Amino acid sequence: MAGLLADVNVQGHLPYLVRLLQAMGLTEVFESLNLRFVTFRDLGLDRGMDDRPLWNYCQSERWVLFTDNRNDDGPNSLKRTLDDSWILGHLPILTLSNKGRFENNRVYADKTAADIANVLFDVYTTGSSCDQPRIYVPFQWP
Repeated sequence: MAGLLADVNVQGHLPYLVRLLQAMGLTEVFESLNLRFVTFRDLGLDRGMDDRPLWNYCQSERWVLFTDNRNDDGPNSLKRTLDDSWILGHLPILTLSNKGRFENNRVYADKTAADIANVLFDVYTTGSSCDQPRIYVPFQWP
């Protein structure tokens, strides 16, 4: 199974993201690729899971993690994990640059959804987005 795993801090945003992708007509594309959009609860994961085991789980099960940010404290932080474990070809982490703007600005939310769709399509078809450990979405915002 593969797709997008919403971190605990953005799991409430996942239904909105899915609606934005549906409005863009992308549902059939993701269904054809057998991609799912899930939360920790959907996969039976512990909400308090440390970053390192979460990242390892995402890599082994082929989930792109979608987060607004995880801490960079300690040896099991996401930053430390990416620094010492990420290599070319691993799945990237998608980080929402501004959660408040995603919630309150439809143009920003649409751009974010489109960029997430592009990354997911790249990852699961060509692997071309697997050349960096973390991708902030949207890619650019004025």
